[in-house]
Amino acid sequence: MASEYHSYRALIVSASAKFAAEIGSLLAAEHFRTDCSHNAAQARRMLLEDPYDFVLINAGLTDEFGSRLSIDSSSRSGTIAVLFVAADVYEQIVSKTAISGVFVIRKPVSRTVINQSLSLLISARERLRVAETTADRARSKLDELRLVNRAKWLLIENEHRTENDAHRLLEKSAMDAGITKRQAAQIIIEKYS
Repeated sequence: MASEYHSYRALIVSASAKFAAEIGSLLAAEHFRTDCSHNAAQARRMLLEDPYDFVLINAGLTDEFGSRLSIDSSSRSGTIAVLFVAADVYEQIVSKTAISGVFVIRKPVSRTVINQSLSLLISARERLRVAETTADRARSKLDELRLVNRAKWLLIENEHRTENDAHRLLEKSAMDAGITKRQAAQIIIEKYS
């Protein structure tokens, strides 16, 4: 069921050692590396230290219910939060956490449902991975455009060139030196800063 190309890091947060062991055994079969925490405070410390693909929370922790931790975990870049809750509070918790992207699963839950949920969660994580890569590329391109524009304006101000002429000079400098436009722009910025 798990992707052949990725292994996943999961943090299981549960006051119940039995729940953590059962979920951990299912994850082990799906190429997950798991860590466990018994309360929200410890889980938050662990999240600060290491990135996790998944945070699976068994609601009813010793120091909080778990919905706040699930929302906080879901807001972390690249992390998918799953909150397991009792059937009698399911609707209430879904209404509070769904807008934050938290996946809520009603307890009691069978192994089959957990396995099916894992498949859906892995798919969601892979889509998130693609979106993160796309966003990183866009940020990098935007940073390059900012540098190039700053360098062009420095050429316009200091060498009294037109914008088109400054752009051509920047491209020619990069080509002649065998470097990227970003590197050529940084050289110009250093020269005039």
